[in-house]
Amino acid sequence: CQQRRAQHRCNASMADVTKIYKAVSDGDLAGDVEMDLAGHTTQGSHGVNYHHPTTGTEGSTFFMPGKSLLGEGALVGAVKQMKSLGQKKALVVTDAVLVKVGAVKALTDVLDGASLAYTIYDGCAPNPTVEQVDAGVKLLKESGCDFVISFGGGSPHDCAKAISMLVTNGGSIKDYEGV
Repeated sequence: CQQRRAQHRCNASMADVTKIYKAVSDGDLAGDVEMDLAGHTTQGSHGVNYHHPTTGTEGSTFFMPGKSLLGEGALVGAVKQMKSLGQKKALVVTDAVLVKVGAVKALTDVLDGASLAYTIYDGCAPNPTVEQVDAGVKLLKESGCDFVISFGGGSPHDCAKAISMLVTNGGSIKDYEGV
C-alpha cells in the first residue's frame, strides 16, 4: 500500500515537474536559469532531462546540474529568478538566533524590494525534529506560501527540505526515513 501511495505521488509530481521545466525552458527566463553568472550555458550535453544511453547491464546515468549563485548581488539575482517563476510568497525557514542578530533582515529587505511577501519560520533547532518540520508545514499552509527559502546552516536547510518535500508529496517525514 505504501509503495502504491509513493507511486501515485511520483506520477502526480511528474506533471508539476513538466510544468516547471517548460516554464524555465522558454523565453527570457530560460536565459537566466540556464546561464551561470559568467554567461556560460549550464545546459550542454549533460543538461536537464538528458539520459545517457544504457551501457550494458550497468543501468543508465542521469545528470542534472545544480545552479549556485555566489558573491555580491547573488541574493538579488536569486530573488529575481524566484519572482520570474511566478512565486508570490515565501516561507523563510531559519533559526531564532539568525533573526535576533539581524542576518535574516538582509534577505527580507531584498524580498521587500522585489515586492515578494514572506512569512518567517524560525523554529529550527540543531537536528530538526518531526514536530519542527510539522510546524513549518502548518505555517506554510496557513500563511499561503507557495515556495520555501532556507536561510542559515545545515539545520534550517534540512528543515526547509523536509517541509518542501511534505508539502509537495504529503505524508509524514517518518515515511521518508531511509529514502
